[in-house]
Amino acid sequence: MLIQRILMSQEVSEKIKCKHGLDPIVAKEVLESYSASYIEKVGGGSYMAVGLSCAGYVTVFFGYEAGTAEIKTAYQSSNWQIDLYKRKRG
Repeated sequence: MLIQRILMSQEVSEKIKCKHGLDPIVAKEVLESYSASYIEKVGGGSYMAVGLSCAGYVTVFFGYEAGTAEIKTAYQSSNWQIDLYKRKRG
């Protein structure tokens, strides 16, 4: 997977900030360093990325098509997601 462009709507940005208490820039940071993140397909055209950022472990759900990732939501990773990241990324 080669992410060339990252999109996030204003509504998603507000949701990440207000509902999950996370700076939307952190979600982009996880996808920008996707080579250091763990990414897996979760159904349809949706993917889950777990990565380590300046805000700790963050989980990002996004759609991917033709080099473009569109963020759907992002939040602080749960314990099982952190364990998954550590197992897969070492």
